Amino acid sequence: MPVAVRCRALLVAGLCALILAAGMAPAFADSPSSGADVAVAQTLGDRELTIVLRRVTSVPGPLRVDVVTHAGTAAGQLRLAATPTGVTAQSALPAPGQPTAEAVVELGGIPGMYSTTLAMDRAGPWELGIGDGVRVARIPFIVSKQVTSPPERLVYGGFLVAGVLLVVSVLTAIRARRSVWVLLPAGGMVAGIAVSVTAAVLSASLPLPPQPGGQLDPTVDNVTDPYTLNQPLISDFSRPPVLLTVEGVPVTTGQPSDFDLALIDAATGAPVDDLLVHDSALMHLLVIGPTGRLSHLHPIRTGPGHYQVHLASPEPGHHVLSAELARRGGGVQMVRGVTGFTVEPDHVAGVEPPPPGVPPHLGAGDTTASTVIDANPVTIRTTTPFAGAPTTITVEVGDTADLQPWLGMVGHMITAGPLPDGGDADIAVAVQNSPIWGHAHSMGPTSMHGMSDMPGMSMPEMRGMTDAAAGRGVMLMPPVNGDSAPDETVAAYGPDVPFTYTFPIAGRYRLWIQVERHYTVLTVPVVLDVAPASGAHR
Repeated sequence: MPVAVRCRALLVAGLCALILAAGMAPAFADSPSSGADVAVAQTLGDRELTIVLRRVTSVPGPLRVDVVTHAGTAAGQLRLAATPTGVTAQSALPAPGQPTAEAVVELGGIPGMYSTTLAMDRAGPWELGIGDGVRVARIPFIVSKQVTSPPERLVYGGFLVAGVLLVVSVLTAIRARRSVWVLLPAGGMVAGIAVSVTAAVLSASLPLPPQPGGQLDPTVDNVTDPYTLNQPLISDFSRPPVLLTVEGVPVTTGQPSDFDLALIDAATGAPVDDLLVHDSALMHLLVIGPTGRLSHLHPIRTGPGHYQVHLASPEPGHHVLSAELARRGGGVQMVRGVTGFTVEPDHVAGVEPPPPGVPPHLGAGDTTASTVIDANPVTIRTTTPFAGAPTTITVEVGDTADLQPWLGMVGHMITAGPLPDGGDADIAVAVQNSPIWGHAHSMGPTSMHGMSDMPGMSMPEMRGMTDAAAGRGVMLMPPVNGDSAPDETVAAYGPDVPFTYTFPIAGRYRLWIQVERHYTVLTVPVVLDVAPASGAHR
């Protein structure tokens, strides 16, 4: 074959490859800057709020803050202030440590979402202050920067080189007297295309760098350039567990009090200020009173390692508490208060505590019970509970699919037990001494009509979905590819909320199941008797 013909064939082949490769979508791995919305529950005084920080798509750019209120939340004004906390070398920007954006949110008397916008002028770690005029909650968050990964640079660079060499090849083919000279730029063009395609194909399998905020303490440097190599390589991100101490003034029945919670590193004794947002909160504080009344609160962060919670207990006696949190590099921890605290009766005002209700009792042959919680009809069903075997407890709230996701889930179930004989006399003491204290979640029924027709649902993904966990309603699908989960304005789940949990020890357990309906968090107390493992369940 003549040289000229070979050169033209190579040029045409390279041109076709460039056109086809340019139309390909590079399969990049998820970038660390492709974050989703962040929801953080906060017990700010008497208000139970959910603060939603929408993703910042460009820097500088707006940060939308949505404040979700619940039934019974008082109207009023919240003052928001965003403060950069990372040191930056850009002298043109205001120094970190001082608020650079402020706004006011007017809360109405109707539960729902109230919004405002703050201007973000830089990427890196930030702190959002939310004040009600008495106290200020300080929420750490990260403003990400759109970062170009090394494989992405190779893809774009290869296409750029190939495009330039294509023009050079055409001009050479037109002007050169010897066609062999066309082989040089044409060969470079093919090499550029090969580099781009290879980088695009391999990028999906390349590991991401350590994630600022999730694995590394965030700084301006690792947020703006997470791929930089001028930092020590870390392979072990683990950190010691957290110790919890409780400080507060004497508590009297019916009178609100503020508790200060201090988090301490078990190894160094230093304040712990690296909590992650876990299940839409920095900390979940569970407080159980002597009659079994549960308070699920979300303390506000007041400073590094220091949290505060506002509590008004309607009943005197001993109270027990436990905190669930996730530390950066430390995983999820359930930290119990060693001694709890005592609420003194109000002898002056003569406040009488409300009479304790009788919770539904399941087990020992009873698998169905009904009750009414805040005018909402509730039915509880359970499979036969055996120790060491999965048990499915399903709560049916109302008869329509109008439950709202709360803390990122359709339902929450707190378990404690086994309780000793006579534990009903003082449930808080019995719970404090119980060997098991757990927290389970429900995303809704695991089986629904038309689920097999949903895109992306394959049989391997449906393994473990048992008939016992099926029911009426819609499953809350977890977000993928940086999407954000539905917030509390989406009332489309339930009425069935199944939980599957394995009780390792036989005995009597106390359960508290929580769902949200009409912006009201409903708590369903249940007593469950778990039988010893039989021969078929060992």
